[in-house]
Amino acid sequence: MRVFLAFVLYLVACMATSALLLPWLQPLFHATFGATPDRALYRFGMLLMFLGLPLLARALDLRDRQTLGLATGPEGWRRPLGLGLLWGLGMLGAVLGLLMASGIRYLAPGTLSAGSLFSAALAGLGSGLAVGLIEEFFFRGALQGGMRRSQGLWPTALAIGLFYAVVHFIRPTPLPPETPLTVTSALGMLGGGLAQLTQFGEYADSFATLVIAGIFLSLTRERTGAIWFAIGAHAGWVMVIRIAKRLTNTDHQSPWIGLIGDYDNITGWLASGVLLAGVLLYARRASATSST
Repeated sequence: MRVFLAFVLYLVACMATSALLLPWLQPLFHATFGATPDRALYRFGMLLMFLGLPLLARALDLRDRQTLGLATGPEGWRRPLGLGLLWGLGMLGAVLGLLMASGIRYLAPGTLSAGSLFSAALAGLGSGLAVGLIEEFFFRGALQGGMRRSQGLWPTALAIGLFYAVVHFIRPTPLPPETPLTVTSALGMLGGGLAQLTQFGEYADSFATLVIAGIFLSLTRERTGAIWFAIGAHAGWVMVIRIAKRLTNTDHQSPWIGLIGDYDNITGWLASGVLLAGVLLYARRASATSST
C-alpha cells in the first residue's frame, strides 16, 4: 500500500500548500472567478495536485502511458470517452427520472426551455470534462495503475473508492464572517473540512453513492485499460447534476425524501441502488465480452 499512502500524503500536502498561499492569491481568485475563500482553497489545491502529479508519478516509477491509464487502443480515445459519456448520462439520468417520478424533485416553474437546457448541459459538459480529467488521472489513472502492480482489482477498487468519497466530504468549510483571511484561518478552513469526517452519519447515504461510483470507474479503467471511459462517465454525471440543479427543485416534504442525501439532494440511497445496478450490468457485459 506504499503507493496509496504516498498519494494520500501528496493530496494533503497540496491542500496545505494551497492554504499557505491563499491569503496572497485570494484577491486574484475573487477578481477573476468570483471564488469564495473556501472554494478557492479547494480548487487551487486540486490544481496543484494535477500539475504536480507527473512529478509524483515519476518518483514512484509510474512512467509509461499504460500504467498511467493514458494508453489508446485501435479505437483511439474519442470512442471510449463518448461511450462513457452515454453511460454516465444513462445512469444518473435514470436517477433523476426516478426522483422526478416520485415527486422528490420537480420541475422549477418557468425554467424549462431549449436555451436553459442547452446552457445547463453545455456548462455541465465543460466542467465535467475538466473535473473528470483531473480526478480520473489522479484516482483511476496514476493511483490505480500504481496499486495494481501489487494489489488485486477489488482491494484496489475499494480503497480508491473510499479515498475518492472521503475527498468529497472534507472540502474546506467557509471562512466565518468578519474573519480576516490569514494562513491561520486558511488552515482552519482545512481543519473544518477534516472535522466533517466525525459527522459521517449525516452523509452516509451520499458517501455510499460516491464509493459505488468510484468502484464503477475503477472497473471501467480495468476493463478498457485507460481512463477515457471513466472521464466520459464522470462528465455525464456532472451534466445531469448541473441540469437537475438548474431546472428542478427539491420537495423536502416528500414522503420519499429519505432516498436522497443533503450533500446535493441527488445522491443518496436511491442513487446508490441505481449505480450499483450499473456496476453489475457493466461487470456482466465486460465478462461476456471477454469470454467471447
